[in-house]
Amino acid sequence: MFEILLLFFLTSKAGGVQITTNVSTKVDGYVDAYNTADIMDYTIDINRYNLDLSGITSLVFKIKACRFAHVLLSSSGVRNSSEPLYEIIIGFDNYFSYIIYRTNDSLHPESRKYEHFYTLDILNCTVYIPFWISWAGGEIKLGTGVVVGEHVLGNLINTDQFEVRSIGVFTDIYILGNWTIQLEVSDKFSGYFDSCSMDNTKSDMVVVGDIKCSEMRCATSCGMSKTCMGYNFNSAMNRCELLWFGSDVVTDIPHHIEAGWRFYSKCFNGKTACLGCYF
Repeated sequence: MFEILLLFFLTSKAGGVQITTNVSTKVDGYVDAYNTADIMDYTIDINRYNLDLSGITSLVFKIKACRFAHVLLSSSGVRNSSEPLYEIIIGFDNYFSYIIYRTNDSLHPESRKYEHFYTLDILNCTVYIPFWISWAGGEIKLGTGVVVGEHVLGNLINTDQFEVRSIGVFTDIYILGNWTIQLEVSDKFSGYFDSCSMDNTKSDMVVVGDIKCSEMRCATSCGMSKTCMGYNFNSAMNRCELLWFGSDVVTDIPHHIEAGWRFYSKCFNGKTACLGCYF
């Protein structure tokens, strides 16, 4: 039904964690929220880290596709198609783009509304084109470029606004789409660390603090720091290394085997999103 390739990149920033997701998509046949009840079943979730998306009101992305690029913004955290959602369709049949608001999956006329606008040849089969989408205050906007708010293509006003809890993308009509999507999410550290069963393992992330202390103090020091994403601890030496991703994006958490050490990853959204445990 669909094809997918996912690659994730992480950076830590002053305000939280930035996720850059590379996705390849292709759905067989024609699918959209206006005509397809189970629309969320066709989307690729761009938040595989299960981070809390509450408070996020925009995203920036680049798409390389001939036409029919879809972005779904759902009020459901579990991708339930019966819950209210927005769909943004870019390059519909090369002539138009759509913003659709749907209240449920009944497909009754009163459950759907949309705005469309002329966007001839807005996509390119061989070149990545940058776009942004924002949904603050119930006004859903689509624009071009990498600066949210500039070069608006169209908008839809929804007085029954909702909080977006999941975001998915796809391309249909057998068209291959390659996406690069950026999301900056609040860190909202839950207070938990997970060792990810990494006995005798030391992470090779950037060390921003090297202190001799108890493990409790080590964890507390990391928990109080916005940049600290985890720590190495050696209980025999009471040695603590506070760790950071560094200024560059990373595609994994580098580590090596070293006796006596243990790596602990910061966790978000309760204990469900411990970044170091995804690699």
